[in-house]
Amino acid sequence: MAAVDSLLNLSAVSVAQYAEQYSDCIKTLPCNAKDTLVRIMTAQGTVTDSNISQVLHAGIRTLDLQNCRISDSALKQIHCPQLRTIILTRCVHITSEGLEALASQCPCLQVVDLTGCSAVTDSGVQALARSCKWLEVISLMECSAISDVALTEIGASCKFLYSIYFGGTEVTDVGVMALATGVCCQSLKELQMVRCRNLTDKAVAAVLSNCANIRIFNFHGCPLITDQSREALHNLIGPNKIQHVSWTVY
Repeated sequence: MAAVDSLLNLSAVSVAQYAEQYSDCIKTLPCNAKDTLVRIMTAQGTVTDSNISQVLHAGIRTLDLQNCRISDSALKQIHCPQLRTIILTRCVHITSEGLEALASQCPCLQVVDLTGCSAVTDSGVQALARSCKWLEVISLMECSAISDVALTEIGASCKFLYSIYFGGTEVTDVGVMALATGVCCQSLKELQMVRCRNLTDKAVAAVLSNCANIRIFNFHGCPLITDQSREALHNLIGPNKIQHVSWTVY
């Protein structure tokens, strides 16, 4: 069996190098062979807009495209209803148009990483929140085009959310309060809102008052948050309470 697996991997490496030439053959590969091919091609960054539909299959559950140069065209070709995790870190050419298509085609998504996707706007995040009801983890770090609208929709729609990152964005207290008082308030365990220049002590207070199960809470690099928030945290750190917290007091 080990020899067969080794042969399959060697064959997949060879096909991955010449994927454009073998596109017709790739379409007909069995799912296990495609899984191996996807793993190799995504690691190499060779999945593209032009070949993604050939290498994927409907049952794929995890897709890491962070090394690949793709656009909305690729996202529109992902018809994978069983997809649970998609990593799109620094895929700077994707926009909300692609995310809207992805959300409608992959409603079972649980983990979505959009770190550094600077062209993604509120409408794309809204589509994910509305269509992907099982969403548990989302990273919007450095998504500079999103606003309170995105957080408000997540707070209204994603009751299973337990981890969210939105550092380096322009969100305000309004968005954080909508998130902290939304349907995910009891499930939320990790909140990373570092380097958010518009947030104040009101945002911290909203999280501490409403999210009883929060365990990781980081808000360093937020210049409007004061020593008042540090004092509020004092009695909430310890066993069965907040386990990791970081902040900067200016």
